[in-house]
Amino acid sequence: MADSNGSTVQWPDGHVLLRVLDRPLPVAARGEGVWIYDDAGNAWLDGSSGAFVTSVGHGNREVVTSIADALGRLAYVNGTQFTNRPTEDLAARLAALAPPGLDKAFFLASGSEAVEASLKFCRQLWYDRGQPQRDTVIARTPSYHGNTLYALSASGRPHYKTVYGPLLSDVATVSSPYEYRSNAPAWPGAASFYADELEAKIRAIGEDRVAAFIAEPIIGSSAGAALPPPGYFAALREVCDRYGVLMIADEVLVGVGRTGTFFACESQGFEPDLLVLGKGIGGGYAALSAVLVKSTHVEEMKASSGKFMHAQTYMQAPMMTAAGVAVLDYLDRHGVVAHAAEVGVTLQARLRERVGRLPGVGNVSGRGLLAGVEFVADRATRAPFERSRKVAEAVTRAAFDRGLVVWPNVGQADGTRGDLVMIAPPLTITRDEIDTLVARLAAAIDDVLG
Repeated sequence: MADSNGSTVQWPDGHVLLRVLDRPLPVAARGEGVWIYDDAGNAWLDGSSGAFVTSVGHGNREVVTSIADALGRLAYVNGTQFTNRPTEDLAARLAALAPPGLDKAFFLASGSEAVEASLKFCRQLWYDRGQPQRDTVIARTPSYHGNTLYALSASGRPHYKTVYGPLLSDVATVSSPYEYRSNAPAWPGAASFYADELEAKIRAIGEDRVAAFIAEPIIGSSAGAALPPPGYFAALREVCDRYGVLMIADEVLVGVGRTGTFFACESQGFEPDLLVLGKGIGGGYAALSAVLVKSTHVEEMKASSGKFMHAQTYMQAPMMTAAGVAVLDYLDRHGVVAHAAEVGVTLQARLRERVGRLPGVGNVSGRGLLAGVEFVADRATRAPFERSRKVAEAVTRAAFDRGLVVWPNVGQADGTRGDLVMIAPPLTITRDEIDTLVARLAAAIDDVLG
């Protein structure tokens, strides 16, 4: 890549074990709003919020100042000996926003950790209730819930399991409500199809064996921001209640205003038993995730085991939760969630108008400031490209060369084939910046598939 003066940028070759091993990476030097800059002055529009993280943008001085002030007062305390003000404040704020009954929260450093902890909470609750046989989790395929071992076990991503399969646990799966590749009947009436599938799976496992069902209210990168059919979660809620199965809403990627409401489950009429947040709740200013649970369940645990048998060093640490408080303050002070809902309508429309008609684009889906663009070799049959072409990676590289960061995903069509990119800019993006994003993405797709 050339810098703004046309000369070649010198990439570092240092001692960091980077996540990608097939190419050198530029060094990000600073960020401002939706933009990332390197030392040579090159600029990239952060069209995926990094990994769906930078909810309130880069270089947000209000957030930084608030966090610094909190850290100046207290860095770390042991959560078995103290609570602390940032953690108590964040829990109270989230409980006030949450669906009915979710009035307790605990905090960890990553979405994977939080998903893992939520599943352990469910398992312990059934054990404390005197039903230790409830040891099975049902997830969906395709899906993604994290990279720690049990969270990865619950992720419907077959290509991950090719490498890590011997280390993983068995998790039962049902189909994701992925309209573009669904085998359900007519979509408006598809909720009953998925409810019947879940019930059949529960009965096959054993009516008193299933501990929990985990799902994203709106699917993230594993199915290109796919929305469920009308009535989907109401139908599945009825099935889970019938068999006593706890429902977990994984909002690590889709929560905190990303899809136009603070919680994605609000738009789906979904009232879960547990809710998991991550990524945007810390805004990129600190590693932070959260699990919201019901105090009634905590009381059951208290009366039996006497404690939640899960611990991590940075659980409830004020240096993390102070970032969550600062992000919530900023969202409230500037009406950011309402703004995201408004400009999200623009993003969805622009993508469908400008990108949806391009050669090789099969589907554009999403809600708010979350969208997926899926690529196909044949629109009529929806046949995916052969994996050897690496279309998602090629479009991502072409976008990067044009000054746009997007997030690729592969394997959603059949576990191996399937190419898409995700769009999820900071919630502070303007309409003019959306136009720039869409124009650069369209040009990148044309570079690869035009």
